[in-house]
Amino acid sequence: MTDTRFFRSSAWSGKGLSNLDALREALSDLRSARKLMANRRDQLLSLFDSRGHGLEIGASFSPLLPKSEGYDVKVLDHASTEELVNKYRNAGVDIGRIEAVDYVSDGGSLVDAIGQEACFDFIVASHVIEHTVNLLGFLRDCERLLKPEGVLVLAVPDKRFSFDVLRPTSTTGDVLQADADGRTRHSLGALFDEVAYNCLRAGALAWPRADDKPLAFAASLEAARGIFESTRRNPVFHDIHAWQFTPSSFRLIVNDLHEIGYIALKEAALLESESEFFVTLSRTGAGAGMGRLQLAQRVVAENCEIRVPEA
Repeated sequence: MTDTRFFRSSAWSGKGLSNLDALREALSDLRSARKLMANRRDQLLSLFDSRGHGLEIGASFSPLLPKSEGYDVKVLDHASTEELVNKYRNAGVDIGRIEAVDYVSDGGSLVDAIGQEACFDFIVASHVIEHTVNLLGFLRDCERLLKPEGVLVLAVPDKRFSFDVLRPTSTTGDVLQADADGRTRHSLGALFDEVAYNCLRAGALAWPRADDKPLAFAASLEAARGIFESTRRNPVFHDIHAWQFTPSSFRLIVNDLHEIGYIALKEAALLESESEFFVTLSRTGAGAGMGRLQLAQRVVAENCEIRVPEA
């Protein structure tokens, strides 16, 4: 089963992180980020043919493919249109950009939520996959929803240039374990790590590749202990970044899952951007174009690129 409650609740809430909340709101100000967002959108659109019938997951108030611009898309989110409007009404964003939601996921299978298979030419999910509880289940659901020639388009944060920088990269084994466990919520250990190790660089949640300003933990160790203990007593769902990737680590996971027969999707294209990367997967993709050993070596090299300021 695939959990798609992408932004229902947060491990940060109530943890003394008002500065982080303010940063989230600042990053959501589309007026100040208009030029950056336009360039990002162009990069994503260059990777696939958007003229077909598609699905956008988690479009919220910043859709890549607005219906108002003539795109033939359905929208799946964790809440209805009305609920999203109420959620973001006082968040400093343009609620007029919130897309009409066609399918609401309750955290179960995407296929069950939509009620069809092999019906989309493309599926777009921007900064969604890192939130999923069962990453393998998410990929399998997308595979079932795509037509034979369909493309899955993902925008994924690069952990080296974001608040995940101090957390280890996820592995294929981690992905398989989550699926084998049948998880419907994030593990207590992952929840602890989300609060204990996430950090800011000079107050920023994400930063340019050349930035080497000081890092600082976003929360205290005691706050991490508190969320761990409270969730152990009351196992409510918390939305976190459950998965951490560099471009090569993500490519390696997709390669491994395909080679062992767990998914039919393969890498079709990949484009690195400032603090994220864009990747397309399809049944007809050519793959990574290199062997597992080279990909694994690249993962090590990428993690060695992390900039740490001198003491």
